[in-house]
Amino acid sequence: MDACQNVEADVEKILAKYNKYGQKWQFQLHRFISTLERYKKEFESQGSGIDHCELSSTILQIKLSIKEITNEHRRWHSDVSRVGKSIDKNFISDYTEASNKKVFKTDHEKEILNKIICLHLYKDSKWEVAEEFLKEVGLTIDDGQKQHYLHLNHIVDCLKRKNTQPAFEWVRQNKIHLDAKKSDLEFKLHQIVFLDILSEGNHYEAVVYARANFNNFLDKQKEIQSTMGMLLYLPNIEQIRDDVIDLFLKESCLSDDDLLSISVNVGCSALPTLLDIKQAICRDVGGVWNENDELPIKIDTGFAYHSVFACPILRTRSSSSNPPMMLVCGHVISKDALHKLERSGRLKCPYCPKEQLPSEARVIHF
Repeated sequence: MDACQNVEADVEKILAKYNKYGQKWQFQLHRFISTLERYKKEFESQGSGIDHCELSSTILQIKLSIKEITNEHRRWHSDVSRVGKSIDKNFISDYTEASNKKVFKTDHEKEILNKIICLHLYKDSKWEVAEEFLKEVGLTIDDGQKQHYLHLNHIVDCLKRKNTQPAFEWVRQNKIHLDAKKSDLEFKLHQIVFLDILSEGNHYEAVVYARANFNNFLDKQKEIQSTMGMLLYLPNIEQIRDDVIDLFLKESCLSDDDLLSISVNVGCSALPTLLDIKQAICRDVGGVWNENDELPIKIDTGFAYHSVFACPILRTRSSSSNPPMMLVCGHVISKDALHKLERSGRLKCPYCPKEQLPSEARVIHF
C-alpha cells in the first residue's frame, strides 16, 4: 500500500503540472494557428498588401512560445522518467526469494490447490471455465456443491435484473437463520421492490405495496420513515440495489469462504514483510529460513487462519513431538515452550501470574 501511495504521489505531481500548463499552451497554440490561417487567407487575397512588420512580430512571438513549450515538455519528460524510477524503486519484480517451492510438492497438495481454484470459478459464475478446468486437471466436484453455487449465483443475476422472487424464496427457506442474526435482508428486498415500483411513476401502487409489507417490520420504524420519504426525493436506486446484492452475498456466505481470494489477500499483505525478512536472514544468518517451514516472526495480515496450533511463545507449529499444552490457568503454549519456561520445577504462565507444576499441563487436540 505504501508503494502504491508513493507512486501515486509522483503521478499526481505530473497531473497537477499538466493541469496548470497544459490548457494554457493548448490555448496559445490554437490562437497562433488561427492567426497564421488568417494571414494565409489575407496573403491569398491581397498578395503584397500584408503588413510585413506585424507578420514578423507574430512569427517571433510564435517561435518564443514554441521554445518555451519545448523546454516545458523536456521538464515533463524528466518527471515522467522519474515515475518509472519510482515504480522500480517501490515495486520488486522478482518475488522468488519469498517463495517456497516445497509447498505444492505432493499430488495431494496440488489437488487441494486445483479444487480451490475451481470453487472460485464456480462462485464467480465462470461455469464453462470451471468445467473445462476440471477436465484438464482430472478433478471431480460434488454435484451438490455445484448446485449450491449455481443457485446462489442465479439469485444474484436475478437481483441485477430487478427480479427479487428467487431472493425472497431463499429468505423464506433460511428465515430462522436470518432472524437469529437479525438480518436486514428481507426488509431491504421489500425496500428495493418499493423503489422499483416508484421509479416507474406508480406512486399509489408503491404506497399500497409498502402498507402490505412494511407492517411486518415494526422494529424498523426509522428505516420505514426514511423509505417513505423517498416518495418525494427518489434516491440512487442502482446504488441501493448494489448494497442489497452485497448484503445477500454476505448473508449467503457466497463471498466469505472464497479460499483463493483469502490466500491472495494474505499473500499480498505479507509479501513486503516477507521480502524484508528474507533479505535480512539471508544476509545475517544465511540459510536459516530454508531449513524450516514456519515463519521466523509473526506477520499481521488481518487474517487469523491456522490449520495447526502455532505456539505464541516460540512461533513454531505444533507436531506430534511438540503438542499444544493447556496450563491450569487456561492459556495454551507448546510443549517445547513449557520446558523452556520451567524454573526449579515450577512454571509461571507467560500471560498471567499463575504459578503451577509443569506436570499439571495437559495435552490438547484441535
